[in-house]
Amino acid sequence: MKENTKTTVYDWPTRIFHWLFAFLFLGAYLIVETVDDKNPLFTLHMMAGLTIGFLLILRIIWGFVGTTYARFSSFKMNPGELIRYLKEAVVTKTKRYLGHNPASSYAAVIMFICAAGLAITGVIMTGGGETDFYEETHELLANIFLITVVAHVGGIIFHHIKHRDSLWLSMFDGKKKSLPEKSGITSSKRLAGILFLILTLMWTGYLYSNYDSTNQSLNFFGQELVLGEEEHESAHEGEAPEEENDDD
Repeated sequence: MKENTKTTVYDWPTRIFHWLFAFLFLGAYLIVETVDDKNPLFTLHMMAGLTIGFLLILRIIWGFVGTTYARFSSFKMNPGELIRYLKEAVVTKTKRYLGHNPASSYAAVIMFICAAGLAITGVIMTGGGETDFYEETHELLANIFLITVVAHVGGIIFHHIKHRDSLWLSMFDGKKKSLPEKSGITSSKRLAGILFLILTLMWTGYLYSNYDSTNQSLNFFGQELVLGEEEHESAHEGEAPEEENDDD
């Protein structure tokens, strides 16, 4: 087998999820850092978060029924293997994996957990729940997510420098350098990828159709999620003293 021979590893649903997941998180994070929460554009942060949650559900399903290297069973979650992989990264060239290596396996799981937590705490906060604990948890999960992303990107760059195998391209074309003892996938599941996109578009359409821009609220399966709640509360609080002054 030639050294530069490549084989298909990542199917279309996995790659589509990867990029949508990345861009939506980046967009949601940048909105929080640059837009005031009373700005109507802040609504996009909530929409992005809810879409990330939906994508995560699809990815979890695909993690059980998808192709070989999309399945969670292919993730390398042995702590000893992770430690050995990281040690080798410092001393010599790391072992190559056709699918997820131990570092990227752990990174993916951490990001999935953080994304689920962000979606849940976001819904609770905008649904009127007690916010002190959930706001702090939401912020903590976002920061853990960001740190994991930075570490993941740094790991990809480091891996490329060590192996010169253009690992970063694998989430574009789905291909990686072949390994003698491993086989790639026989189908990239293009139709499943199209269905993935259609379902995501339907979900965003549902969110848009149930959003009320007049009060920045979303009817989310019968529950009202209000993004500008604090703004409305402060406005009501400001009205009470005026009424008292009039009575006096």
